[in-house]
Amino acid sequence: MKAFRISILLGLMLTTSIAFGMHTKTDYDRSFDFHKLRTFAFKDQYRRDGSVLKENGIVDRRIKDALIRDLEARGFRYAPEGQSDFQIAYYARERERAEIEGSGYAMPRRWRWGWGPDLWTRYYTEGSVVVDFVDSNSNQLFWRGRVTDTVKGLGQSDKQIDKAANKLVNDFVKDEKKH
Repeated sequence: MKAFRISILLGLMLTTSIAFGMHTKTDYDRSFDFHKLRTFAFKDQYRRDGSVLKENGIVDRRIKDALIRDLEARGFRYAPEGQSDFQIAYYARERERAEIEGSGYAMPRRWRWGWGPDLWTRYYTEGSVVVDFVDSNSNQLFWRGRVTDTVKGLGQSDKQIDKAANKLVNDFVKDEKKH
């Protein structure tokens, strides 16, 4: 019985780690001509009070630097505003989440009467970054990407930001090639 419980616990841990991996979603204007894009700049953005990026300038700078690095590695060039083909705006948010897990198996409980499923709650912080690419000439949004992941603390934020920016830029390049 002990081996059975351990195997269930290991299985749930593996599926939980898969469920909480980094997720990206993108959407783009299929009529937009991606081939004209060579240079980019960042839009001046108003940050609301309480915004993750207003409260933490370090994370704001890390996101910007990671996007610059990844876009330049793909052949795009960072240019001063007013001289770019497209502009980038990005936003971030964090929220506390809870997930209730259950084994689905009825097991005896020592601290209560009867049988019932094993349930436990996992609390975590989910972070999301939305990146918008806007045509400099028409000021129209032509590509949006969102990345969501479990925030693992300050020590991991640099690695997570680099990985997130890389995934978003890779998705942008894939969307650009589809068109």
